Amino acid sequence: MILSLDIRRLARGASLLVLVCGTAGAAAAQLVQDVPTVIVPPEPPITTAQSVFTRSRDVGVADRMLPAFTAQGTTVGAFDVFAGLSIGGLYTSNLFANNVDRRSDFAAVIRPELTVRTSSGPYQVAAYARGDIRRYARYTSENTEEGLVGLQGSVAVGPLSALTAGASYGTFITPRFAADSPINAAKPIEYNALNAYASGTIESASTRVIVRGDVANLRYRDTTDTAGGTLFTRDRDRTRYQLLVRAERALSPAVSIYGAGSVNTIDYRFATTGNRDSKGYGLYVGSSFEVTSLLRGDVRVGYIHQNFDLAGVKSLSGLGTLGKLVYFPNRLWTITATAESSIQDSGVPGTGGVLHRGGSLRADHELRRYIIWSTEVGYYRDTYRGIERRDRLPYVDAGLTYLSRNHWNARLGYRYLARDCTCAVGVTDFGDHRVSATLTFQN
Repeated sequence: MILSLDIRRLARGASLLVLVCGTAGAAAAQLVQDVPTVIVPPEPPITTAQSVFTRSRDVGVADRMLPAFTAQGTTVGAFDVFAGLSIGGLYTSNLFANNVDRRSDFAAVIRPELTVRTSSGPYQVAAYARGDIRRYARYTSENTEEGLVGLQGSVAVGPLSALTAGASYGTFITPRFAADSPINAAKPIEYNALNAYASGTIESASTRVIVRGDVANLRYRDTTDTAGGTLFTRDRDRTRYQLLVRAERALSPAVSIYGAGSVNTIDYRFATTGNRDSKGYGLYVGSSFEVTSLLRGDVRVGYIHQNFDLAGVKSLSGLGTLGKLVYFPNRLWTITATAESSIQDSGVPGTGGVLHRGGSLRADHELRRYIIWSTEVGYYRDTYRGIERRDRLPYVDAGLTYLSRNHWNARLGYRYLARDCTCAVGVTDFGDHRVSATLTFQN
């Protein structure tokens, strides 16, 4: 997906805020998953007051963009307009994510983007639109179009307090490598996703309280199977509601501790394989810290619990954690480590949820001011409730980005995805090597 820098930072903040289960959003969609290449400068702050909870002593290599490398934008009245277009190619060694029947192919990829936002004031409003169009050389059944539009805004209600809300709507496809992609589908499954959130932050000199509510709604479309019949996929339709409360206290300008709690409800629209609805909660304690200019992090641990209405399925509970550590050995390197243990809802028929555990390690290196090398390795394990299935999911991601002072950039990327599944018939193991080349123009 093509995401502007400010939207990416918002997404990162949201991922640190949502504590128990994964969102019901389009997490597997190509438009959401692909590496962003359009770089929009960050929005000006809505207040000049400095929060004691801000951790910005150093900026990571991937986020450290000079104005010459970002989109310039055009001012129209009280709004700034940023447009971008990425054109590239993709090679995949295992298009259908099936080691038994490997097929390779090349695709042309076009990704337009438009962001419109307020240029100044005690409030911020941003609207955005993204697209992803793919055309394959041999297997035209895999041709896809995805789109996403959204609106978000925030307003200051005090020197450090604010109200924030946003919504987005997208039409996506489920990639062949996704956990809930059926092997007998004649083409990738299509679905629509509506996401909305609202949050409020009340902050004083050393204390803040955050309250946030999220709702996500997914609607799938039936598709054709390989035998020419109709494949019913609407049993994946679901709506997720979640509420989070976080109370935080600063012990010093560099360290804070907090407690957080969340509740969630997941409602599936159809009960073709039984009632898959569930309810859950999480309780956490954590710390946000910045140790000199070398180390920054946000780590929390706690207890997570999910009750399933599906007959014969036991509740899922245990250790819940979400952590991120960023190490700055010098100005040319940024090392990032993440770890996660959470309960997520699932579109896989017969199950109401999945225990998602794993972590990743990433290194960003500034070879030159205008050349950035990034490498990431990760491993996750998904254990499903209600069916006998465990997925081991290793991945490797690497990329070399060239940044031009004329506000364009080029990226060469490599990604390895794999699945080793202990499960019944109907799910395939796979390993897929992907190579991409992208040229991005931005204004």
